[in-house]
Amino acid sequence: MADDLVNIRLSRKANEVADKLVDTGFFEYAVSAAKFALAYAIKYHFEEINPATYSVPDSEGSNYNIGTIDSDNQLAALLRAIYPETTTPYLYARALMVFGLTKLGERIDQEGLSGISVFL
Repeated sequence: MADDLVNIRLSRKANEVADKLVDTGFFEYAVSAAKFALAYAIKYHFEEINPATYSVPDSEGSNYNIGTIDSDNQLAALLRAIYPETTTPYLYARALMVFGLTKLGERIDQEGLSGISVFL
């Protein structure tokens, strides 16, 4: 069994998008925006991303302990249910967070913040 992450570090760009989402007032913390982005990636881009092979572009963003992200282990259980092959649900969570934040950032760049308000 592979070792899973004990911390999730966002990419620089993903962190910038999370900060923009916090600035909207819809999220109190960037980690909440990152968890939202994970759900967004699963719901709207499921076929586009394979979290097992997704390469996070850098590790220059904020770093979150797994206890902060998934204190009750429900996220890990959800990811194991969606991706039964995984032995590293937090590696998947990181990929989905970064991918989801990147996609939300692209929408913001194209449509402005109002383009994502339908999801909030």
